Amino acid sequence: MSIPLDTSVSMAWKAAPVRLLRWLRGDDRPLSDLQVSHAIGLARIALIVGLVFLHYHAYPNSTATPFDGLDPAHHPVATFVNSFVLFFFFSAVPLLSMISGWLFFSFPAQQASQALPRRIRGRFRSLYVPLVFWNAVFMALLWTLYRLSPGSELLGELDFRFGQASILDYANAVFGITHRPVGFQFWFVRDLFVSILVSPLLWWSLRRSPYVGVAVLGAAWLVGSGLLIFFRTDVVFFFYLGGFLRMRQVRLEIGPGATLVLLGLYLALVTLRALAPLWIEWEGSRPEWLTGATRAMRLVGVLACWGLIQHVASTRAGMALARQGGLAFFLFALHFPLIAQIKLLLWRWVPAETDVWMVAHYASSVVLTVAIGMLAGSLLARHAPGAFALMNGGRALEGSSSRAVTASAASTDRPHQGTGAGSP
Repeated sequence: MSIPLDTSVSMAWKAAPVRLLRWLRGDDRPLSDLQVSHAIGLARIALIVGLVFLHYHAYPNSTATPFDGLDPAHHPVATFVNSFVLFFFFSAVPLLSMISGWLFFSFPAQQASQALPRRIRGRFRSLYVPLVFWNAVFMALLWTLYRLSPGSELLGELDFRFGQASILDYANAVFGITHRPVGFQFWFVRDLFVSILVSPLLWWSLRRSPYVGVAVLGAAWLVGSGLLIFFRTDVVFFFYLGGFLRMRQVRLEIGPGATLVLLGLYLALVTLRALAPLWIEWEGSRPEWLTGATRAMRLVGVLACWGLIQHVASTRAGMALARQGGLAFFLFALHFPLIAQIKLLLWRWVPAETDVWMVAHYASSVVLTVAIGMLAGSLLARHAPGAFALMNGGRALEGSSSRAVTASAASTDRPHQGTGAGSP
């Protein structure tokens, strides 16, 4: 008896996700609670370091933006390296957002009415309070710099003009209401917190019409719509996907074979995107189709990066790095405008504006920023745990015995008992 064509197509369509998941998992066994904890800890610190690379922005002697790709006319090798690394770590925000969603929607369905308000309050303390604190500190320091040296190069690096700013500009610089805060990186924290504020609506969609939510948020992300309340919808879209995976108890492992394939594909896509100006010409803004394609390749990047992180986290070196995950938020909070200042200071020591020295400046600026951030965080956690708890959003370092840090950290949810790998 033959099967009707429309029925066979429908069966194949429904079986496709199952086949994809089987291929992704390979022969790997389900991840244990401890393995998930290590992977999340490693993801947090590795991806935040990636964001430090990303927020280096352009070389001081370059007028081209790495968001376009390499500059074929001026220093093509150095600008290719900058653009390649930037596009590779474009997947950092989506993956961090997905981890946050997976952690946030970990409660049983019958406890939603109590869990959602409690978690919103907890994320207010662990996300929004540090956002306001850090940006208030940045504004105070920058205002002092402006009064002492209004022509400072650092002020020119920031998108804030003290002499022309309105009351709303100052409010946004600290609170991130309708424009990103003065600490550039905190746009992500702001959008993540807004995603949490609307989590009851996301929860309803995940329960009632999960695929409609994926379609709506995914479409908004691909076309660049902020849905009136977000700076960028990649945060809420991948936050939603993390909740989707958690509620359906989808296994998180990606096999070594699939990881290699995905990583190879992602590296190829990133290379092509960084080289795009060699064969695509445009004047003014980038073509919409190229921008959309750049966003879409992050789907491959999320899978590739998670697979790589998962396998590295099982090694001795990976587990050692995962233990530094408690410093990830502190490094994230501190790194900008710190890297902007370090970039300017180190540029004075560049002996020649060649591709080699430009790449060396790029790498050394990031390494020095990360080193200062990690050292400052470690010293604060040891000698001023109360201040560290406030600045780090209550995220505890592994093995910390500080009552202040431990008490504050209790407000953040954790993937499993005994891990400090809470919300990024």
